[in-house]
Amino acid sequence: MSSRRRLTREERLVIVRESGKGVSAKALAARFKVTERAIYYTVRTEKERRRESSIRTRQVSVTVTEEELRAFDAVLSKNGINSRSDGLRRLIQCANGVFIPDEHLSSELSSFRAALNRVGNNVSQIAKRMNEANKKGLRPPFGPGSLSQMRSLAGFVLDFADQVHSLAERRRSHLTLTVNAALKELADGEE
Repeated sequence: MSSRRRLTREERLVIVRESGKGVSAKALAARFKVTERAIYYTVRTEKERRRESSIRTRQVSVTVTEEELRAFDAVLSKNGINSRSDGLRRLIQCANGVFIPDEHLSSELSSFRAALNRVGNNVSQIAKRMNEANKKGLRPPFGPGSLSQMRSLAGFVLDFADQVHSLAERRRSHLTLTVNAALKELADGEE
């Protein structure tokens, strides 16, 4: 066995992996036709290199529908990204700030929820009074002015629902634009 033989990068990675699994230095030295000292040196050097570069790799798995996957592939090809793995890696790298909860949106939605609860309580009270009047065979205990207010209230609820929908759509559009811009920037940067 000669310690002068240079190990390839792939061989060094196999040695580190196998050593981590508990394969002895003696067995690895015989397998790669080097000395045990070369095996120890390779393992130590690779561990130091990883520690110094602070590169820690993790594998990410996600389950999606066929439709979602086709849409993702279309966005990747549109932005000149060759693989799904590369696309996900780029999204993860540029996600800083994109997926942070929007405090303003959260505050607005809380206000809307409180307003909707108040409106819902009022509508429930009105419906309750109308049902009681119907059971007794009476006319509703309010006049034309009250009916006009009820119509206005119904219009308010519909407008309110439209505003909430519009707010959510604007936020979704903003996120889409941000992600698309980040993907384009990353794709352009590799040229």
